[in-house]
Amino acid sequence: MLKGKVIITTQPADQAEEMLMLLEAKGAKALNLPMIETRTIRIHEEELSRLIQPGEFDLLVFTSKKGVRGFFENLSDFQSDFNLPSHIKIAVVGQATGAELEKYGHKAAFPNPGTDARDLAKFLLENASIAGNKILLAVGNKAPDFLETTLSEMATVKRINVYETIPLSRVDEQIAGLVKNREADICIFTSPSGFYAFLDAFQNAESLLLAAIGNTTALAIKECGYDVAVTAPYPSAQSLVQAIDDYFSE
Repeated sequence: MLKGKVIITTQPADQAEEMLMLLEAKGAKALNLPMIETRTIRIHEEELSRLIQPGEFDLLVFTSKKGVRGFFENLSDFQSDFNLPSHIKIAVVGQATGAELEKYGHKAAFPNPGTDARDLAKFLLENASIAGNKILLAVGNKAPDFLETTLSEMATVKRINVYETIPLSRVDEQIAGLVKNREADICIFTSPSGFYAFLDAFQNAESLLLAAIGNTTALAIKECGYDVAVTAPYPSAQSLVQAIDDYFSE
């Protein structure tokens, strides 16, 4: 049911390929209008050396693929490999984050099938026996402090920002024109930061159909006062594209 639909995603340019391919495979005219970009934050060598010392941390936690990439890019620059002390266990939220972790030779001891940090916090508190543990959170600079605050009730938690989100000051004018003229059938958002940047660039979000890749992004959009037409049941490109297809089928 997506044949001929004009669908605009707002992902960083280096992350949009899968979404565009899936949409095009269903017949949509899929375009990407990046609103943000992400960059790895370089961790000082002395700090990274201390963080990966045996006994410094018991559990390493990732909430996104970008967090995984940012951490292991730093680790590789520091020691030319992706090795961690053998006693450190890893927790992730979502299959996509777990799959990204496996690219670096590691498997999550605590793979949470949920969709956001709240799901992960609940899962760890119920299943990981984290009382008294030392936990390292590798996240982005815009990540909320919910996970850190919640886990700190039972464990010692340190947060380290391994990537940053930067709004883009210039966008593709031709694709932007489709948004301004309400010629897009639906606009996709995959992060709160992407939606906030979109609001800074466009004044007509209330007249558009909006889709969110997961609960975190959907909640951010709703808290800004806008309706979300489609929310993926699971935060992945495949899940969101199917949800959009189902929406237009109905």
